[in-house]
Amino acid sequence: MKKGSLFALAAAAAVLAVAAILAKGGSAPSAPKLAGKQILPGFNAADVARIEVGDKLVLAAGDGGWTIETMNGYPADREKIVENVLKLKDLKVGQVARGRKIASPVAVTLKDVSGKTVASLSLGETHMRKPTGQAAMYGGSYPDGRYVAFGEHVVLVKDTLDAFDGDAKKWCNARIASIPSSDVEAVSFACGGEKVELTKGTNSVWTLKGLGPKEELDTSKTYSLDSALSYLDFTSVAAPGLGDDVTGFSTGCVYTVTTKGGTNHVATVGNKAKDGSD
Repeated sequence: MKKGSLFALAAAAAVLAVAAILAKGGSAPSAPKLAGKQILPGFNAADVARIEVGDKLVLAAGDGGWTIETMNGYPADREKIVENVLKLKDLKVGQVARGRKIASPVAVTLKDVSGKTVASLSLGETHMRKPTGQAAMYGGSYPDGRYVAFGEHVVLVKDTLDAFDGDAKKWCNARIASIPSSDVEAVSFACGGEKVELTKGTNSVWTLKGLGPKEELDTSKTYSLDSALSYLDFTSVAAPGLGDDVTGFSTGCVYTVTTKGGTNHVATVGNKAKDGSD
Protein backbone atom coordinates (compact mmCIF):
# COMPACT_ATOMS: atom_id res chain seq x y z
CA MET A 1 0.00 0.00 0.00
CA LYS A 2 1.25 3.42 -0.86
CA LYS A 3 2.38 5.77 1.84
CA GLY A 4 -0.20 8.37 0.77
CA SER A 5 -3.01 5.83 1.13
CA LEU A 6 -1.92 5.00 4.67
CA PHE A 7 -2.02 8.67 5.62
CA ALA A 8 -5.49 8.96 4.06
CA LEU A 9 -6.79 5.97 6.02
CA ALA A 10 -5.31 7.28 9.27
CA ALA A 11 -6.87 10.67 8.67
CA ALA A 12 -10.26 9.12 7.95
CA ALA A 13 -10.08 7.03 11.12
CA ALA A 14 -9.21 10.10 13.14
CA VAL A 15 -12.15 12.00 11.66
CA LEU A 16 -14.53 9.14 12.51
CA ALA A 17 -13.19 8.95 16.06
CA VAL A 18 -13.64 12.67 16.57
CA ALA A 19 -17.13 12.50 15.09
CA ALA A 20 -18.04 9.66 17.46
CA ILE A 21 -16.75 11.61 20.44
CA LEU A 22 -18.67 14.72 19.36
CA ALA A 23 -21.80 12.68 18.74
CA LYS A 24 -21.56 11.09 22.16
CA GLY A 25 -20.91 14.35 23.92
CA GLY A 26 -23.62 16.23 22.03
CA SER A 27 -26.46 13.75 22.61
CA ALA A 28 -29.37 14.67 24.89
CA PRO A 29 -28.68 13.78 28.52
CA SER A 30 -30.56 10.78 29.85
CA ALA A 31 -33.41 11.33 32.33
CA PRO A 32 -32.17 11.53 35.92
CA LYS A 33 -32.63 8.45 38.04
CA LEU A 34 -35.19 9.52 40.64
CA ALA A 35 -36.03 6.19 42.26
CA GLY A 36 -34.97 6.19 45.89
CA LYS A 37 -34.57 9.95 46.15
CA GLN A 38 -36.17 11.69 49.15
CA ILE A 39 -39.28 13.72 48.39
CA LEU A 40 -38.39 16.31 51.05
CA PRO A 41 -34.57 16.39 51.29
CA GLY A 42 -33.22 18.29 54.27
CA PHE A 43 -36.63 18.39 55.98
CA ASN A 44 -36.36 18.53 59.80
CA ALA A 45 -39.50 17.11 61.40
CA ALA A 46 -38.67 18.78 64.74
CA ASP A 47 -39.27 22.20 63.18
CA VAL A 48 -42.96 21.53 62.45
CA ALA A 49 -45.41 23.55 64.57
CA ARG A 50 -48.30 23.81 62.12
CA ILE A 51 -49.80 21.49 59.50
CA GLU A 52 -52.16 22.73 56.82
CA VAL A 53 -53.94 20.40 54.40
CA GLY A 54 -55.63 22.71 51.93
CA ASP A 55 -58.47 24.48 53.72
CA LYS A 56 -59.90 21.23 55.14
CA LEU A 57 -57.52 20.57 58.00
CA VAL A 58 -55.31 22.75 60.19
CA LEU A 59 -53.33 21.47 63.18
CA ALA A 60 -51.25 23.71 65.40
CA ALA A 61 -48.91 23.30 68.36
CA GLY A 62 -49.53 25.53 71.37
CA ASP A 63 -48.68 25.84 75.03
CA GLY A 64 -51.21 23.12 75.85
CA GLY A 65 -50.08 20.78 73.08
CA TRP A 66 -51.36 20.12 69.57
CA THR A 67 -54.94 21.04 68.66
CA ILE A 68 -57.09 20.71 65.55
CA GLU A 69 -58.13 24.25 64.63
CA THR A 70 -60.61 23.05 62.04
CA MET A 71 -62.33 20.93 64.71
CA ASN A 72 -62.98 23.80 67.10
CA GLY A 73 -59.65 23.36 68.87
CA TYR A 74 -60.15 19.72 69.87
CA PRO A 75 -56.92 18.13 71.20
CA ALA A 76 -54.88 16.26 68.62
CA ASP A 77 -53.07 13.01 69.34
CA ARG A 78 -49.36 13.85 69.52
CA GLU A 79 -48.34 10.30 68.62
CA LYS A 80 -50.36 10.52 65.41
CA ILE A 81 -48.76 13.90 64.65
CA VAL A 82 -45.29 12.41 65.03
CA GLU A 83 -46.18 9.27 63.07
CA ASN A 84 -47.55 11.14 60.05
CA VAL A 85 -44.89 13.85 59.95
CA LEU A 86 -42.16 11.18 60.03
CA LYS A 87 -43.88 9.48 57.09
CA LEU A 88 -43.28 12.65 55.08
CA LYS A 89 -39.67 12.86 56.24
CA ASP A 90 -38.99 9.29 55.11
CA LEU A 91 -40.94 9.55 51.85
CA LYS A 92 -38.96 8.40 48.81
CA VAL A 93 -39.62 8.12 45.10
CA GLY A 94 -40.75 4.65 44.10
CA GLN A 95 -41.06 5.21 40.36
CA VAL A 96 -41.79 8.02 37.92
CA ALA A 97 -45.33 8.11 36.54
CA ARG A 98 -44.43 9.39 33.09
CA GLY A 99 -47.15 11.31 31.28
CA ARG A 100 -49.38 11.47 34.35
CA LYS A 101 -50.79 14.69 35.78
CA ILE A 102 -52.41 15.30 39.16
CA ALA A 103 -55.97 16.42 38.46
CA SER A 104 -57.01 17.61 41.93
CA PRO A 105 -53.87 18.08 44.03
CA VAL A 106 -54.01 18.18 47.83
CA ALA A 107 -51.63 20.84 49.10
CA VAL A 108 -49.81 19.94 52.32
CA THR A 109 -47.87 22.75 54.00
CA LEU A 110 -45.71 22.36 57.10
CA LYS A 111 -44.68 25.50 59.00
CA ASP A 112 -42.48 26.30 61.96
CA VAL A 113 -43.40 28.28 65.07
CA SER A 114 -42.78 31.60 63.26
CA GLY A 115 -45.12 30.69 60.41
CA LYS A 116 -42.34 30.03 57.92
CA THR A 117 -42.91 27.15 55.52
CA VAL A 118 -40.36 24.40 56.19
CA ALA A 119 -41.78 21.87 53.71
CA SER A 120 -44.62 21.50 51.25
CA LEU A 121 -45.80 18.92 48.78
CA SER A 122 -48.68 18.21 46.47
CA LEU A 123 -50.52 14.90 46.77
CA GLY A 124 -52.44 13.19 44.01
CA GLU A 125 -54.70 10.18 43.83
CA THR A 126 -54.21 6.92 45.69
CA HIS A 127 -52.65 4.18 43.58
CA MET A 128 -54.79 1.05 43.45
CA ARG A 129 -53.30 -2.37 42.72
CA LYS A 130 -55.15 -5.45 41.54
CA PRO A 131 -54.50 -8.60 43.57
CA THR A 132 -52.46 -11.41 42.07
CA GLY A 133 -52.34 -15.16 42.56
CA GLN A 134 -55.24 -16.82 44.31
CA ALA A 135 -56.50 -13.48 45.61
CA ALA A 136 -57.16 -12.38 42.01
CA MET A 137 -60.24 -14.60 41.82
CA TYR A 138 -62.03 -12.28 44.25
CA GLY A 139 -61.46 -9.25 42.01
CA GLY A 140 -61.34 -5.70 43.28
CA SER A 141 -58.21 -3.74 44.12
CA TYR A 142 -56.39 -2.37 47.15
CA PRO A 143 -54.43 0.84 47.87
CA ASP A 144 -50.66 0.45 47.88
CA GLY A 145 -49.28 3.94 47.28
CA ARG A 146 -49.93 7.49 46.17
CA TYR A 147 -49.00 9.88 43.39
CA VAL A 148 -46.95 12.89 44.50
CA ALA A 149 -45.60 15.90 42.61
CA PHE A 150 -41.79 15.91 42.68
CA GLY A 151 -40.36 18.89 40.88
CA GLU A 152 -41.65 18.73 37.32
CA HIS A 153 -42.39 15.02 37.64
CA VAL A 154 -45.25 12.99 39.08
CA VAL A 155 -43.92 10.06 41.07
CA LEU A 156 -45.37 7.14 42.95
CA VAL A 157 -44.57 6.57 46.63
CA LYS A 158 -45.27 3.47 48.69
CA ASP A 159 -47.34 5.12 51.46
CA THR A 160 -51.01 6.04 50.87
CA LEU A 161 -50.73 9.04 53.26
CA ASP A 162 -54.47 8.77 53.92
CA ALA A 163 -54.22 10.90 57.09
CA PHE A 164 -53.62 13.88 54.79
CA ASP A 165 -56.99 13.55 53.06
CA GLY A 166 -58.58 16.06 55.44
CA ASP A 167 -60.40 13.84 57.96
CA ALA A 168 -59.62 15.42 61.34
CA LYS A 169 -60.55 12.25 63.25
CA LYS A 170 -57.42 10.56 61.88
CA TRP A 171 -55.34 13.02 63.94
CA CYS A 172 -57.04 12.56 67.32
CA ASN A 173 -58.54 9.95 69.60
CA ALA A 174 -62.21 9.88 68.60
CA ARG A 175 -63.15 7.30 71.24
CA ILE A 176 -64.85 9.00 74.19
CA ALA A 177 -65.90 5.87 76.08
CA SER A 178 -64.52 2.35 76.24
CA ILE A 179 -66.22 0.46 79.06
CA PRO A 180 -66.02 -3.35 78.78
CA SER A 181 -69.48 -4.90 78.91
CA SER A 182 -68.17 -7.51 81.36
CA ASP A 183 -67.56 -4.73 83.91
CA VAL A 184 -71.10 -3.37 83.79
CA GLU A 185 -73.33 -4.31 86.72
CA ALA A 186 -76.24 -1.86 86.41
CA VAL A 187 -77.69 0.83 84.16
CA SER A 188 -80.32 3.51 84.60
CA PHE A 189 -82.18 5.97 82.38
CA ALA A 190 -83.57 9.23 83.71
CA CYS A 191 -85.72 11.15 81.26
CA GLY A 192 -88.72 13.45 81.56
CA GLY A 193 -89.07 12.95 85.31
CA GLU A 194 -89.09 9.17 85.03
CA LYS A 195 -86.31 6.73 85.86
CA VAL A 196 -85.73 3.16 84.75
CA GLU A 197 -83.18 1.00 86.60
CA LEU A 198 -81.81 -2.39 85.65
CA THR A 199 -79.27 -4.67 87.27
CA LYS A 200 -77.33 -7.57 85.78
CA GLY A 201 -77.29 -10.75 87.81
CA THR A 202 -75.69 -14.13 87.35
CA ASN A 203 -75.34 -15.45 83.80
CA SER A 204 -75.67 -11.82 82.61
CA VAL A 205 -79.45 -11.87 83.10
CA TRP A 206 -81.00 -8.40 83.46
CA THR A 207 -83.62 -7.52 86.07
CA LEU A 208 -85.88 -4.46 85.81
CA LYS A 209 -86.62 -2.70 89.08
CA GLY A 210 -90.28 -2.01 89.93
CA LEU A 211 -91.98 -4.66 87.82
CA GLY A 212 -95.50 -5.65 88.86
CA PRO A 213 -96.53 -9.24 89.59
CA LYS A 214 -97.93 -9.68 86.09
CA GLU A 215 -95.17 -7.80 84.29
CA GLU A 216 -91.95 -9.16 82.83
CA LEU A 217 -88.91 -7.69 81.17
CA ASP A 218 -88.71 -7.84 77.38
CA THR A 219 -85.24 -9.38 77.12
CA SER A 220 -85.11 -8.70 73.38
CA LYS A 221 -84.58 -5.04 74.27
CA THR A 222 -81.66 -5.59 76.66
CA TYR A 223 -78.96 -7.00 74.36
CA SER A 224 -77.08 -3.68 74.12
CA LEU A 225 -77.54 -2.33 77.65
CA ASP A 226 -74.04 -3.22 78.82
CA SER A 227 -72.26 -2.46 75.54
CA ALA A 228 -73.64 0.99 74.68
CA LEU A 229 -70.47 2.65 75.99
CA SER A 230 -68.04 -0.06 74.89
CA TYR A 231 -67.05 1.57 71.60
CA LEU A 232 -68.49 5.07 71.68
CA ASP A 233 -66.77 7.37 69.15
CA PHE A 234 -67.66 10.90 68.13
CA THR A 235 -68.23 11.92 64.51
CA SER A 236 -67.59 15.65 64.92
CA VAL A 237 -67.09 18.33 67.57
CA ALA A 238 -69.69 21.04 68.17
CA ALA A 239 -68.70 24.67 68.28
CA PRO A 240 -68.06 25.97 71.81
CA GLY A 241 -70.62 28.21 73.47
CA LEU A 242 -73.74 26.59 72.02
CA GLY A 243 -76.82 27.37 74.10
CA ASP A 244 -79.08 24.82 75.71
CA ASP A 245 -81.72 25.55 73.11
CA VAL A 246 -79.39 23.86 70.64
CA THR A 247 -77.78 21.15 72.77
CA GLY A 248 -80.84 20.27 74.85
CA PHE A 249 -78.75 18.94 77.70
CA SER A 250 -80.90 20.41 80.49
CA THR A 251 -83.93 18.38 79.37
CA GLY A 252 -82.07 15.45 77.83
CA CYS A 253 -81.96 11.88 79.02
CA VAL A 254 -79.22 10.81 81.43
CA TYR A 255 -77.76 7.35 80.92
CA THR A 256 -75.75 6.01 83.87
CA VAL A 257 -73.61 2.88 83.81
CA THR A 258 -72.38 1.39 87.09
CA THR A 259 -69.34 -0.85 86.82
CA LYS A 260 -67.69 -3.25 89.25
CA GLY A 261 -66.49 -1.41 92.31
CA GLY A 262 -69.38 1.06 92.20
CA THR A 263 -67.95 3.53 89.66
CA ASN A 264 -70.56 5.48 87.71
CA HIS A 265 -70.15 6.64 84.12
CA VAL A 266 -72.72 9.19 82.99
CA ALA A 267 -73.72 10.19 79.46
CA THR A 268 -76.19 13.02 78.89
CA VAL A 269 -78.07 12.72 75.61
CA GLY A 270 -79.19 16.04 74.13
CA ASN A 271 -80.95 17.08 70.94
CA LYS A 272 -80.38 15.60 67.53
CA ALA A 273 -77.87 17.55 65.46
CA LYS A 274 -79.51 20.04 63.12
CA ASP A 275 -79.72 18.80 59.53
CA GLY A 276 -78.13 15.53 60.55
CA SER A 277 -78.80 12.10 62.01
CA ASP A 278 -76.44 12.28 65.04
